[in-house]
Amino acid sequence: MQLIENIPKATNTLNMKNGKYVLAFSELRSMNEANTGAFYVIDEAGNFLSQSTKQDLAEPISMTSTNNQAYVVNNRSSQRSSIDLKTGKIESINLNKNASHSFSIQSNDDYVIYDIAGDLKSGQKLVYWQRNQPSNKKSLTIPHGFTHSIHIEKDAAYITTADPDAIAYIHHIDLKSEEVVSSKKLELDDEEYSKSGLPGNPALVFYKGYLYYAVNQVRTGADDHTVINAGKLVKIDPKTLEIVKKIPIGDENFNPDSLAVVNHQLVILSGYLETYVMNEQEQIQKRTFKIRKNQRSALDQKSTLTEQITVKGNKAYIFTMYDLRNSKDDENIRGEINEFNLENGEQLSRTIIHMPVSSYLIMTFAVIE
Repeated sequence: MQLIENIPKATNTLNMKNGKYVLAFSELRSMNEANTGAFYVIDEAGNFLSQSTKQDLAEPISMTSTNNQAYVVNNRSSQRSSIDLKTGKIESINLNKNASHSFSIQSNDDYVIYDIAGDLKSGQKLVYWQRNQPSNKKSLTIPHGFTHSIHIEKDAAYITTADPDAIAYIHHIDLKSEEVVSSKKLELDDEEYSKSGLPGNPALVFYKGYLYYAVNQVRTGADDHTVINAGKLVKIDPKTLEIVKKIPIGDENFNPDSLAVVNHQLVILSGYLETYVMNEQEQIQKRTFKIRKNQRSALDQKSTLTEQITVKGNKAYIFTMYDLRNSKDDENIRGEINEFNLENGEQLSRTIIHMPVSSYLIMTFAVIE
Protein backbone atom coordinates (compact mmCIF):
# COMPACT_ATOMS: atom_id res chain seq x y z
CA MET A 1 0.00 0.00 0.00
CA GLN A 2 1.30 3.45 -0.97
CA LEU A 3 1.79 5.58 2.17
CA ILE A 4 3.16 8.85 0.74
CA GLU A 5 0.97 11.00 -1.49
CA ASN A 6 2.18 13.08 -4.41
CA ILE A 7 5.50 11.29 -4.95
CA PRO A 8 6.72 12.12 -8.46
CA LYS A 9 6.15 9.45 -11.06
CA ALA A 10 8.66 6.58 -11.11
CA THR A 11 11.40 6.98 -13.71
CA ASN A 12 14.46 5.02 -14.84
CA THR A 13 16.72 7.91 -13.80
CA LEU A 14 16.46 9.69 -10.46
CA ASN A 15 16.06 13.45 -10.18
CA MET A 16 18.79 14.48 -7.72
CA LYS A 17 17.97 18.21 -7.61
CA ASN A 18 17.71 19.52 -4.01
CA GLY A 19 18.17 16.00 -2.63
CA LYS A 20 20.06 15.25 0.58
CA TYR A 21 19.82 11.46 0.68
CA VAL A 22 19.19 8.64 -1.75
CA LEU A 23 17.38 5.72 -0.10
CA ALA A 24 17.25 2.08 -1.14
CA PHE A 25 13.97 0.57 0.14
CA SER A 26 12.76 -3.00 -0.21
CA GLU A 27 10.36 -5.62 1.02
CA LEU A 28 11.33 -8.67 3.04
CA ARG A 29 11.64 -11.20 0.25
CA SER A 30 13.28 -14.44 -0.82
CA MET A 31 16.10 -14.81 -3.33
CA ASN A 32 13.58 -16.02 -5.92
CA GLU A 33 11.53 -12.85 -6.14
CA ALA A 34 12.55 -9.85 -8.23
CA ASN A 35 11.72 -6.14 -8.41
CA THR A 36 10.74 -5.83 -4.75
CA GLY A 37 12.15 -2.37 -4.07
CA ALA A 38 13.03 1.05 -5.40
CA PHE A 39 15.38 4.00 -4.97
CA TYR A 40 14.12 7.34 -3.65
CA VAL A 41 15.55 10.82 -3.29
CA ILE A 42 14.52 12.90 -0.26
CA ASP A 43 15.43 16.36 0.99
CA GLU A 44 16.53 17.33 4.50
CA ALA A 45 12.90 17.71 5.61
CA GLY A 46 12.14 14.13 4.52
CA ASN A 47 10.09 15.11 1.45
CA PHE A 48 10.18 12.60 -1.41
CA LEU A 49 11.53 14.31 -4.52
CA SER A 50 12.00 11.38 -6.89
CA GLN A 51 11.53 7.63 -7.17
CA SER A 52 12.96 5.02 -9.49
CA THR A 53 11.09 2.33 -11.33
CA LYS A 54 10.92 -1.01 -9.48
CA GLN A 55 14.35 -2.49 -8.90
CA ASP A 56 15.68 -5.92 -8.00
CA LEU A 57 16.37 -4.70 -4.48
CA ALA A 58 15.81 -7.31 -1.78
CA GLU A 59 17.06 -6.35 1.67
CA PRO A 60 19.76 -3.84 0.67
CA ILE A 61 22.42 -4.43 3.29
CA SER A 62 25.25 -2.07 2.44
CA MET A 63 25.61 1.25 0.64
CA THR A 64 28.73 3.34 0.14
CA SER A 65 29.55 6.44 -1.88
CA THR A 66 32.65 8.20 -3.20
CA ASN A 67 32.92 11.27 -5.42
CA ASN A 68 29.24 11.47 -6.41
CA GLN A 69 28.89 7.76 -7.06
CA ALA A 70 26.89 5.49 -4.73
CA TYR A 71 27.01 1.68 -4.69
CA VAL A 72 24.56 -0.76 -3.08
CA VAL A 73 24.46 -4.53 -2.55
CA ASN A 74 21.63 -6.79 -1.40
CA ASN A 75 21.33 -9.60 1.12
CA ARG A 76 18.46 -11.31 -0.74
CA SER A 77 19.19 -10.44 -4.33
CA SER A 78 22.09 -10.96 -6.69
CA GLN A 79 21.65 -7.45 -8.08
CA ARG A 80 24.27 -4.81 -7.28
CA SER A 81 23.83 -1.24 -8.46
CA SER A 82 25.54 2.11 -8.79
CA ILE A 83 23.83 5.49 -8.72
CA ASP A 84 25.34 8.64 -10.16
CA LEU A 85 24.58 11.21 -7.46
CA LYS A 86 24.77 14.05 -10.00
CA THR A 87 22.74 12.64 -12.90
CA GLY A 88 20.63 10.02 -11.09
CA LYS A 89 21.60 7.30 -13.56
CA ILE A 90 21.24 3.75 -12.18
CA GLU A 91 23.47 0.98 -13.53
CA SER A 92 24.32 -2.63 -12.70
CA ILE A 93 27.76 -3.36 -11.24
CA ASN A 94 27.36 -7.14 -11.36
CA LEU A 95 30.32 -9.25 -12.40
CA ASN A 96 27.88 -11.81 -13.78
CA LYS A 97 24.14 -12.28 -13.68
CA ASN A 98 23.89 -15.52 -11.72
CA ALA A 99 26.04 -14.65 -8.71
CA SER A 100 24.80 -14.99 -5.15
CA HIS A 101 23.95 -12.17 -2.74
CA SER A 102 26.39 -9.93 -0.84
CA PHE A 103 27.12 -8.72 2.66
CA SER A 104 29.42 -5.74 2.22
CA ILE A 105 30.71 -3.11 -0.19
CA GLN A 106 33.30 -0.35 0.23
CA SER A 107 34.76 2.32 -2.02
CA ASN A 108 37.36 5.06 -1.93
CA ASP A 109 38.93 7.37 -4.51
CA ASP A 110 40.71 4.45 -6.16
CA TYR A 111 38.73 1.22 -5.78
CA VAL A 112 35.31 -0.37 -5.27
CA ILE A 113 35.11 -3.80 -3.59
CA TYR A 114 32.16 -6.06 -2.79
CA ASP A 115 31.79 -9.71 -1.78
CA ILE A 116 29.78 -12.52 -3.32
CA ALA A 117 28.55 -14.85 -0.59
CA GLY A 118 29.27 -18.41 -1.66
CA ASP A 119 29.68 -21.84 -0.16
CA LEU A 120 31.71 -21.73 3.06
CA LYS A 121 33.88 -24.64 1.96
CA SER A 122 34.97 -22.98 -1.27
CA GLY A 123 35.45 -19.49 0.19
CA GLN A 124 33.94 -16.13 -0.63
CA LYS A 125 34.56 -14.25 -3.85
CA LEU A 126 35.66 -10.62 -3.84
CA VAL A 127 34.91 -8.46 -6.86
CA TYR A 128 36.79 -5.19 -7.30
CA TRP A 129 37.80 -2.60 -9.85
CA GLN A 130 39.52 0.73 -10.12
CA ARG A 131 36.91 3.46 -10.08
CA ASN A 132 38.18 4.92 -13.35
CA GLN A 133 37.93 1.49 -15.03
CA PRO A 134 34.48 0.13 -14.05
CA SER A 135 34.37 -2.31 -16.96
CA ASN A 136 37.62 -4.00 -15.87
CA LYS A 137 36.34 -6.01 -12.90
CA LYS A 138 38.61 -8.51 -11.18
CA SER A 139 37.86 -11.24 -8.67
CA LEU A 140 39.60 -13.52 -6.18
CA THR A 141 38.58 -15.88 -3.39
CA ILE A 142 39.20 -15.48 0.33
CA PRO A 143 38.79 -18.25 2.94
CA HIS A 144 37.30 -18.46 6.43
CA GLY A 145 33.69 -17.42 6.40
CA PHE A 146 31.61 -14.47 5.30
CA THR A 147 32.88 -10.94 4.77
CA HIS A 148 32.35 -8.41 7.53
CA SER A 149 34.53 -5.31 7.27
CA ILE A 150 36.52 -4.02 4.31
CA HIS A 151 39.18 -1.31 4.41
CA ILE A 152 41.04 -0.11 1.30
CA GLU A 153 44.50 1.41 1.77
CA LYS A 154 46.30 2.41 -1.46
CA ASP A 155 46.60 -0.83 -3.50
CA ALA A 156 45.85 -3.07 -0.52
CA ALA A 157 42.61 -4.24 1.01
CA TYR A 158 42.22 -5.54 4.56
CA ILE A 159 39.15 -7.64 5.13
CA THR A 160 37.69 -9.34 8.20
CA THR A 161 35.58 -12.47 7.93
CA ALA A 162 33.81 -14.72 10.42
CA ASP A 163 33.02 -18.41 10.14
CA PRO A 164 29.84 -20.12 11.49
CA ASP A 165 31.51 -20.52 14.90
CA ALA A 166 32.02 -16.72 15.04
CA ILE A 167 35.80 -17.14 14.77
CA ALA A 168 37.18 -13.98 13.16
CA TYR A 169 39.95 -13.78 10.57
CA ILE A 170 41.75 -10.91 8.86
CA HIS A 171 43.10 -10.97 5.30
CA HIS A 172 45.59 -8.80 3.40
CA ILE A 173 44.83 -8.51 -0.33
CA ASP A 174 47.15 -7.09 -2.97
CA LEU A 175 44.75 -5.48 -5.41
CA LYS A 176 47.36 -5.03 -8.14
CA SER A 177 48.62 -8.61 -8.20
CA GLU A 178 45.15 -10.03 -7.43
CA GLU A 179 46.55 -12.14 -4.59
CA VAL A 180 45.68 -12.95 -1.00
CA VAL A 181 48.98 -11.97 0.61
CA SER A 182 48.15 -13.44 4.01
CA SER A 183 45.28 -14.57 6.22
CA LYS A 184 45.33 -14.87 9.98
CA LYS A 185 42.96 -15.83 12.75
CA LEU A 186 42.31 -12.92 15.09
CA GLU A 187 43.12 -14.04 18.63
CA LEU A 188 40.04 -12.60 20.28
CA ASP A 189 38.74 -13.62 23.70
CA ASP A 190 35.46 -15.45 24.25
CA GLU A 191 32.41 -13.32 23.41
CA GLU A 192 34.69 -10.70 21.84
CA TYR A 193 33.25 -9.76 18.46
CA SER A 194 32.48 -6.89 16.14
CA LYS A 195 29.01 -5.48 16.62
CA SER A 196 28.21 -3.08 13.79
CA GLY A 197 24.64 -2.40 12.69
CA LEU A 198 25.40 -3.28 9.06
CA PRO A 199 28.42 -5.12 7.63
CA GLY A 200 29.11 -2.04 5.48
CA ASN A 201 29.65 0.13 8.55
CA PRO A 202 33.42 0.74 8.75
CA ALA A 203 34.53 -1.23 11.81
CA LEU A 204 38.10 -1.51 10.45
CA VAL A 205 40.30 1.52 9.66
CA PHE A 206 43.95 2.45 9.08
CA TYR A 207 45.37 5.03 11.50
CA LYS A 208 48.98 6.10 12.09
CA GLY A 209 50.49 3.00 10.51
CA TYR A 210 48.21 0.43 12.15
CA LEU A 211 44.83 -1.16 11.62
CA TYR A 212 42.20 -0.67 14.30
CA TYR A 213 39.19 -2.97 14.65
CA ALA A 214 36.17 -2.24 16.87
CA VAL A 215 34.97 -5.11 19.07
CA ASN A 216 32.66 -5.66 22.02
CA GLN A 217 32.89 -8.22 24.78
CA VAL A 218 29.67 -8.85 26.65
CA ARG A 219 30.05 -10.88 29.83
CA THR A 220 28.26 -11.51 33.11
CA GLY A 221 29.49 -9.96 36.33
CA ALA A 222 30.48 -11.75 39.51
CA ASP A 223 26.86 -11.76 40.72
CA ASP A 224 25.82 -13.74 37.57
CA HIS A 225 23.23 -11.09 36.77
CA THR A 226 25.02 -7.88 35.86
CA VAL A 227 25.84 -7.63 32.16
CA ILE A 228 29.14 -5.89 31.49
CA ASN A 229 30.05 -4.59 28.04
CA ALA A 230 33.74 -4.08 27.39
CA GLY A 231 34.12 -2.15 24.14
CA LYS A 232 37.67 -2.15 22.78
CA LEU A 233 39.84 -1.18 19.86
CA VAL A 234 42.02 -4.01 18.58
CA LYS A 235 45.31 -2.62 17.23
CA ILE A 236 46.71 -4.78 14.40
CA ASP A 237 50.06 -4.72 12.62
CA PRO A 238 49.19 -4.50 8.89
CA LYS A 239 52.40 -6.33 7.89
CA THR A 240 52.04 -9.39 10.13
CA LEU A 241 48.29 -9.16 10.91
CA GLU A 242 49.23 -9.83 14.53
CA ILE A 243 47.30 -8.12 17.33
CA VAL A 244 49.57 -5.53 18.94
CA LYS A 245 47.29 -4.63 21.82
CA LYS A 246 43.66 -4.12 22.84
CA ILE A 247 42.66 -0.65 23.98
CA PRO A 248 39.63 -0.45 26.32
CA ILE A 249 37.21 2.38 25.63
CA GLY A 250 36.20 2.43 29.28
CA ASP A 251 32.44 2.88 28.99
CA GLU A 252 30.27 -0.14 29.85
CA ASN A 253 27.28 1.38 28.05
CA PHE A 254 29.08 2.11 24.79
CA ASN A 255 29.10 -0.47 21.99
CA PRO A 256 31.63 0.62 19.33
CA ASP A 257 30.13 0.21 15.87
CA SER A 258 32.04 2.29 13.31
CA LEU A 259 35.43 3.96 13.07
CA ALA A 260 36.61 6.96 11.09
CA VAL A 261 39.71 9.15 10.90
CA VAL A 262 38.82 12.83 11.22
CA ASN A 263 41.37 15.62 11.62
CA HIS A 264 44.20 13.24 12.56
CA GLN A 265 42.13 11.57 15.27
CA LEU A 266 40.37 8.22 15.39
CA VAL A 267 36.64 8.66 15.98
CA ILE A 268 34.67 5.77 17.52
CA LEU A 269 30.94 5.84 16.79
CA SER A 270 27.97 3.93 18.16
CA GLY A 271 24.72 5.91 18.13
CA TYR A 272 23.11 9.33 18.45
CA LEU A 273 24.20 10.03 22.05
CA GLU A 274 27.98 10.31 22.02
CA THR A 275 31.24 9.40 20.38
CA TYR A 276 34.76 8.74 21.62
CA VAL A 277 37.89 10.26 20.10
CA MET A 278 41.40 8.78 20.29
CA ASN A 279 44.56 10.79 19.60
CA GLU A 280 48.01 9.66 18.43
CA GLN A 281 49.01 8.84 22.04
CA GLU A 282 45.99 6.49 22.21
CA GLN A 283 44.28 8.65 24.78
CA ILE A 284 40.50 8.38 24.51
CA GLN A 285 38.03 11.14 25.37
CA LYS A 286 34.24 11.22 25.29
CA ARG A 287 32.41 13.75 23.12
CA THR A 288 28.66 14.12 23.65
CA PHE A 289 26.43 14.85 20.68
CA LYS A 290 24.38 18.01 21.26
CA ILE A 291 21.04 16.52 20.30
CA ARG A 292 17.94 18.53 21.16
CA LYS A 293 16.55 17.68 24.60
CA ASN A 294 13.00 16.91 23.48
CA GLN A 295 14.28 14.78 20.59
CA ARG A 296 16.57 12.80 22.87
CA SER A 297 13.73 12.27 25.33
CA ALA A 298 11.46 10.99 22.55
CA LEU A 299 14.16 8.64 21.24
CA ASP A 300 14.92 7.32 24.71
CA GLN A 301 11.29 6.25 25.02
CA LYS A 302 11.34 4.30 21.74
CA SER A 303 12.75 0.90 20.95
CA THR A 304 15.49 1.74 18.43
CA LEU A 305 18.56 0.32 16.74
CA THR A 306 21.54 2.09 15.21
CA GLU A 307 21.44 0.60 11.71
CA GLN A 308 23.84 2.60 9.53
CA ILE A 309 26.64 5.07 10.20
CA THR A 310 28.19 7.03 7.34
CA VAL A 311 31.05 9.51 7.74
CA LYS A 312 31.78 12.20 5.14
CA GLY A 313 34.60 14.59 5.98
CA ASN A 314 33.97 15.81 9.51
CA LYS A 315 30.28 14.87 9.50
CA ALA A 316 28.57 11.69 10.71
CA TYR A 317 25.17 10.57 9.44
CA ILE A 318 23.54 8.12 11.83
CA PHE A 319 20.42 6.17 10.86
CA THR A 320 18.41 5.22 13.95
CA MET A 321 15.79 2.64 13.00
CA TYR A 322 12.52 2.39 14.93
CA ASP A 323 11.11 -0.94 16.08
CA LEU A 324 7.70 -0.73 14.42
CA ARG A 325 6.31 -3.56 16.53
CA ASN A 326 6.38 -1.45 19.68
CA SER A 327 4.96 1.87 18.51
CA LYS A 328 1.68 2.48 16.71
CA ASP A 329 2.49 6.21 16.55
CA ASP A 330 5.45 5.48 14.29
CA GLU A 331 3.97 2.67 12.18
CA ASN A 332 4.66 4.53 8.91
CA ILE A 333 8.07 5.91 9.97
CA ARG A 334 11.17 3.76 9.52
CA GLY A 335 13.43 5.95 11.63
CA GLU A 336 15.58 9.06 11.37
CA ILE A 337 18.96 10.19 10.09
CA ASN A 338 20.80 12.63 12.33
CA GLU A 339 23.76 14.60 11.00
CA PHE A 340 26.48 15.63 13.47
CA ASN A 341 29.66 17.70 13.31
CA LEU A 342 32.36 15.36 14.62
CA GLU A 343 34.66 18.23 15.63
CA ASN A 344 32.31 19.78 18.19
CA GLY A 345 29.34 17.40 18.50
CA GLU A 346 26.81 19.88 17.10
CA GLN A 347 23.66 18.43 15.55
CA LEU A 348 23.41 19.79 12.00
CA SER A 349 20.16 18.23 10.82
CA ARG A 350 17.47 15.68 11.58
CA THR A 351 15.57 13.90 8.81
CA ILE A 352 12.56 11.69 9.55
CA ILE A 353 12.39 8.71 7.17
CA HIS A 354 8.82 7.87 6.19
CA MET A 355 8.08 4.54 4.52
CA PRO A 356 6.85 5.14 0.96
CA VAL A 357 5.13 1.73 0.80
CA SER A 358 3.76 -0.22 3.77
CA SER A 359 5.73 -3.35 2.87
CA TYR A 360 9.06 -1.51 2.42
CA LEU A 361 10.72 -2.38 5.73
CA ILE A 362 14.41 -2.57 4.77
CA MET A 363 16.40 0.57 4.04
CA THR A 364 19.93 1.83 3.52
CA PHE A 365 21.09 5.27 2.35
CA ALA A 366 23.80 7.38 0.77
CA VAL A 367 24.50 11.08 1.29
CA ILE A 368 24.15 13.36 -1.74
CA GLU A 369 27.07 15.78 -1.46
